[in-house]
Amino acid sequence: MRDLEILQEVLVLDVTVENADVTVDIYGSHSNVCGSVRFTFPVRAERMLQVRLLQRWQREHTPLTFVSHGTTVALTNDAALVERAADQPALD
Repeated sequence: MRDLEILQEVLVLDVTVENADVTVDIYGSHSNVCGSVRFTFPVRAERMLQVRLLQRWQREHTPLTFVSHGTTVALTNDAALVERAADQPALD
């Protein structure tokens, strides 16, 4: 797992759409990163859904977790995931 990279507290600076590609400019974390990530969403409806989510995260300054492993990259809102899990009934 040498190529696994995890950065917490990353923020979205900008979101740009060009055809099927969505470029997300990110910055922050304890490492003070600044860079861009390109996602490709060939299906227009999925692309627009993801763009709206990314723009909301940008607008609300939502701290995200950036995960990169090989050619796979993800941005996740871990706080929302934990909140949703906490709202679920306990399993016995």
